Amino acid sequence: MRQLGYPIGLAGAVVFASGGGTANLTGLTVGILTAPLLAAAYAATLLEFFQTDRGRRVVAVLAPAGRMSLSNYRGQSLLCVLVFTGVGLGLAGAVAPPVVLLIAVAIYGVQLAASAAWMARFRYGPVEWLLWAWTEQRWPRLRATDPA
Repeated sequence: MRQLGYPIGLAGAVVFASGGGTANLTGLTVGILTAPLLAAAYAATLLEFFQTDRGRRVVAVLAPAGRMSLSNYRGQSLLCVLVFTGVGLGLAGAVAPPVVLLIAVAIYGVQLAASAAWMARFRYGPVEWLLWAWTEQRWPRLRATDPA
């Protein structure tokens, strides 16, 4: 897939970008038709990487955050509201883009560490646990060490 996806997908992205993006119907059409090939090539590359020793270490770091992705999404949204809007620090428009990137990376790093600590003790993230309970109409076991 990569041998086909990268050349066609990247060529389509170049046509899209050089044609003015969405303002050019031809560029837009080419971009829409070739983007799935590029996405598939990216996915194939990642899947192959995750089969290596280094890739497995990356997966081990990212997996806890992935298991509680809804909790992390909600937490990240709340943190960004508190950092960037007038409800909190009001940094939106007040800091340079590199600082925004640094803040985002810091938030994600904290979430990775918090997710690993949480998932070491619990079976679900807090929001996932509530969603599971609501969906199944019963309270699931939350602690990882609870007896079955």
